[in-house]
Amino acid sequence: MRAPVHVVERVSPDTIAFDALTRDELNSAAAATTLVLPLGSTEQHAHHLPTRTDAACVSAIADRSARLAAGQVPVLVAPTLPFGCAHHHLPFGATLSVTSSTYVNLLCDLVGGAVREGFRSVVLLNGHGGNDSAIRLAIDRIVYEERLDVHIAAASYWVLAADVLRAHGFDSPGHAGHFETSLMLALEPDLVRLDRRATDPTDWTPLGRPDIPGASIRRPGLWEASDGRTDDAAKATAELGSVLVDEIVAVVAQFLVRFHRSTPAGGADVSGALEG
Repeated sequence: MRAPVHVVERVSPDTIAFDALTRDELNSAAAATTLVLPLGSTEQHAHHLPTRTDAACVSAIADRSARLAAGQVPVLVAPTLPFGCAHHHLPFGATLSVTSSTYVNLLCDLVGGAVREGFRSVVLLNGHGGNDSAIRLAIDRIVYEERLDVHIAAASYWVLAADVLRAHGFDSPGHAGHFETSLMLALEPDLVRLDRRATDPTDWTPLGRPDIPGASIRRPGLWEASDGRTDDAAKATAELGSVLVDEIVAVVAQFLVRFHRSTPAGGADVSGALEG
């Protein structure tokens, strides 16, 4: 007697939220779908931005990018992980953080569960600088130590969209400065307290910026020497934020399509799938 054939199905491209679907829908779609896990943080963002800034930005970028990519490839977005490696912000208060070892273990557990449930293509999309090294360690452990059968990518959205940032004069997204304030003015303006936005004093020290470029430098008191931000937010605007979000989303969506098509899931037989 032949075993029943499992039909791989694709959920509607109009539905990209993992937590909006049922067990049956997710189980039938898993093998042919790329799962995106947005990674944020809950931490101080100077005097004028909410602690959810990193999570809010990466959630919006993940959601909009997946919706754009879903017209071509099957993709789902998991709920954003709102906590990350943010111990460097603890001296300022208003921060909820986990250790790097806990964070890597958590990512490995989450991905491991998804793989056991049938997902074979996963993207860790990061929105917090303190997570950047941990996400790369996690995917190395997942594939090379735990030897899970999964094609997995880890990337911070500003690295994927580095050309976009450079085109607008940003070397990096910074923290609680011009870039992030502009994004939040576009995404969640009601949470931005512009009247509390600091101006740069003459003796101001940028957050965590070492005096020897080209290396990662850590030393006690480096971050505490600032007021909790990397750069001035005085010229941030919602208009700039909207342009940045749209251009970043376009790049991340293109990445999701390319990554999905580079995996075995990208060649799966998907009933009812769109051509693309």
